[in-house]
Amino acid sequence: MKVHSENSESKLWSWPTNILLLGRGLIFLGVCFWLAFAPKEYTTVYAWILASFFLLHLGLFFYLSRKRKILLEKLFFFNFIFDIIFITALIFFTGKAQSNFYLLYYLSVSIGSYYLGFGGGLFLTFLASLSYLGLIMLLGKEIFAGDLMVRVSFLWLFAIIFGMASKFIKVSERRLFKTLDVLNQRTVELERTQVQIETIYETSRALGEIYNLEEVLDEILRIAKDILGFQSLSVLLFDKEKECLLLKAKFELEKKFKFDPPKKIPLTGITGSVVKSRKGVRIFDVRTDPRYVPGLEDARSEMAVPMISRGKVVGVLDAESKKIGAFKEADQRVFSILASSAAMAIENAMLHQQTEELTIIDELTGIYNFRYFTKKLTGELKRAKRYHQPLSLLMIDIDWFKRCNDSYGHLFGNFVLKTLSSVISSCIREVDILSRYGGEEFVVILPQTTKIDAKRIGERIRYQIESTTFKDKTGSTKTFLTVSLGVASYPVDAEAQEELIKKVDQALYIAKGKGKNLVCTL
Repeated sequence: MKVHSENSESKLWSWPTNILLLGRGLIFLGVCFWLAFAPKEYTTVYAWILASFFLLHLGLFFYLSRKRKILLEKLFFFNFIFDIIFITALIFFTGKAQSNFYLLYYLSVSIGSYYLGFGGGLFLTFLASLSYLGLIMLLGKEIFAGDLMVRVSFLWLFAIIFGMASKFIKVSERRLFKTLDVLNQRTVELERTQVQIETIYETSRALGEIYNLEEVLDEILRIAKDILGFQSLSVLLFDKEKECLLLKAKFELEKKFKFDPPKKIPLTGITGSVVKSRKGVRIFDVRTDPRYVPGLEDARSEMAVPMISRGKVVGVLDAESKKIGAFKEADQRVFSILASSAAMAIENAMLHQQTEELTIIDELTGIYNFRYFTKKLTGELKRAKRYHQPLSLLMIDIDWFKRCNDSYGHLFGNFVLKTLSSVISSCIREVDILSRYGGEEFVVILPQTTKIDAKRIGERIRYQIESTTFKDKTGSTKTFLTVSLGVASYPVDAEAQEELIKKVDQALYIAKGKGKNLVCTL
């Protein structure tokens, strides 16, 4: 709700016009009343003509004061000039030097000094004094000089008093309007901030119900763009072990970006200082801050707040704008609320992701387990069928692994399994999925890979393992190992999932039967 309406200033300005019209109307009635009951020698026909002319002027003034194109200050000025001429003429036709209508000078000068200001009032007083003194001298009527000086002195006294009062009132009025404008601006900002806070609280509930990190990041970007109206926002997660920030997602001027793997940002810039101080910052002009690291093109201001959950810094939300001083204190408060909600949502999503990984990661080797393999193979087969693409499986088995366990013990055997999974991972692509099938068996899903290419990858794995020396941390125990591999492909060997697994298992059995350390297909 605004403190005053937009046209309040015009209303405050219109009331002097109405009062002036009322006062002039009363003057006209007073003059007519005097002419009606005054002695006949003072009520000449010229006086009545003058009164009629004043009435005509009053109507014209009323009409022009309602025209918005007419500047009221100019209209008032000419009106008071008319008053001086009218009063002088009225004195001349109603008793001349003996007329008491000189008192109207005081009324006109007082009101004129108030409306026109100190300088305008003095000019009007000078004109009135000159007119009255000129009339007395022109008439040649003797009048006590002391009375004349008192009358003229009072004119100047009224002009000075009302002129100074006018100056004080108008200065106060300008200050009042300025204060009202500031209050209006603050009220609008407060209302906007209140709406943003309410919206942020509502969306925070939605954030708390999302357990997928990618979806959480998408929602944070949407809130910053659609609700807060930012030009740019970056979501950076804090990596305590590497002592750096990881840029996971951002948007710039309607464009959204995701980073996998995330970009590493050192703790040296503005965002780094936020992590260290655990306090938000607003940069009025980034060109004056040596810590600024260029982000948004032509950026001029920046605001960064920490995402803190359970007393730990989870990351930083960083906003930029091309406008100098774009971010206010109220924006930082709202931004901090979003950061708090985002911190909890991100931490919950990461914990949920870690919990899920515990159910799909093999505890010993750190690669995917059989449960994840079957689920992932189902999805990859559907994708291969939809887009008519090939898909291959590699099944790997360690040769004479039981002999290794019997010779060196199960602890060394576990070490061999860990090392073997690392060697296999180094030989395949990022899109390939390595899983522990069971015991000493491993399986690799190779999307968009033909049978010939899969066999080539299998040979690379076989050769790399054969060339690797497996030894414990102390180096006191070491051995060499070989593996046998089977290859099967969709749709060449099988189209159903169970049949494809059966075929790759048969190919592995062939490799074992032919003397091991081989890659075989059906």
